[in-house]
Amino acid sequence: MTRERILGIPYDNLTMESMISRVEHFFRENKPRIVVLLSLPLLMTARRIKLIKMLLERADLIIPTGKHIYRAAKLLKRPLVETIDPSVFVKKLMLQSVELGKKVYLFGGKGNTIDRAYDNLKKEISKLFVIGRHKANYNKREHDDIIKAIGKASPDYFFIGIGSPDEEKWILENQKEINAGIIVLIEGLFDLFAGNIKKGVRYKNLLIETKVTNRNIPHPHSLKKLWMVPVYVIAVFIERIFWKK
Repeated sequence: MTRERILGIPYDNLTMESMISRVEHFFRENKPRIVVLLSLPLLMTARRIKLIKMLLERADLIIPTGKHIYRAAKLLKRPLVETIDPSVFVKKLMLQSVELGKKVYLFGGKGNTIDRAYDNLKKEISKLFVIGRHKANYNKREHDDIIKAIGKASPDYFFIGIGSPDEEKWILENQKEINAGIIVLIEGLFDLFAGNIKKGVRYKNLLIETKVTNRNIPHPHSLKKLWMVPVYVIAVFIERIFWKK
């Protein structure tokens, strides 16, 4: 299936149902897979850092998220077939893991964020089989032991949420060693699941007018990324002017 692109960065334009079905199909092929939630910060980072773009190019499923990507897709006359709430998508994957009898590992957040996220997720999905969890801000001396522990656990789903571009770099360095079936990069969603941030955002513009529940992925460095928005908007308009169908 041919992928769509915004500013040269790929993404899959599918319905939520199709994405969930594709993940289930991945298990039948019995090979490691990577699923990425594509946010504005990740898109802009991939344009600057070749390694990050390389990971996106070889990712097996790329889900576009956030109002800026939705707007750009419509402006470029490649409207998304469905607007995907990343938190709902991730929880659907967790429900899928229960239905398939698969193991889940949660990796990310700072302090006790991952523990609170785990507690809240278990309340919502009681049969979720979390074989392990660990915070992202660990001591470097612990790294090898943590990687070995994850590899020994051999999770079917490995959810990593430490923010872009850190999580992409972490996966590029450690993918083989963690021995995971499907790696899902979820940026700041553990903060949402832990209750560190609240759901419910409303925005209105010429291209989208809707009420969303965290369709913009929480990003730990959002204030530092404000410069990305005007640069991104200008780049998208330039692409719109010169793009030929």
